[in-house]
Amino acid sequence: TSVTADQMAALYQSSGKKYPSGVYKSKGAKNIREFCEIVMDESEKEGVKAEVIFAQVCLETGYLQFGGQVSAAQCNFAGLGATDDGAAGATFPNVKTGIRAQVQHLKGYASKDDLNQKCVDPRFMYLAGRRGTAKYVQSLGGGNWATDPIYSVKLMGLIKAMKSY
Repeated sequence: TSVTADQMAALYQSSGKKYPSGVYKSKGAKNIREFCEIVMDESEKEGVKAEVIFAQVCLETGYLQFGGQVSAAQCNFAGLGATDDGAAGATFPNVKTGIRAQVQHLKGYASKDDLNQKCVDPRFMYLAGRRGTAKYVQSLGGGNWATDPIYSVKLMGLIKAMKSY
């Protein structure tokens, strides 16, 4: 990881979006700083770059505003299980578990290494043929994690902005 929790929080605050503390205070992250600390901690435990996880959170949820198939209360920050056919996706009990599932899913794409923690990603088993196919952010998108052909470009833009704080 090459950013701090403060840099992640600064990116979020620059969006002008209001952090949904009413949803997440009872789920382990009463403010954006606590949310970012969870991202840092869970990413470190699996050896995944926290800036990629947080960029995905911002991109996938519209800076935690949601509004699509997945609701904020699901603590599903990467749309795991939400599909183009309208499936709502997985629900996690709290922010930590939701972030852990996202970290594990990204690790599955990035590496063939075993998970360091008990698997909470209900879609991890479906990565068998995709394990290790996205060692770099630039390999995400176009059907690899997301269908958007410029998904990686969007992530890289968010990461660059995060690093500027």
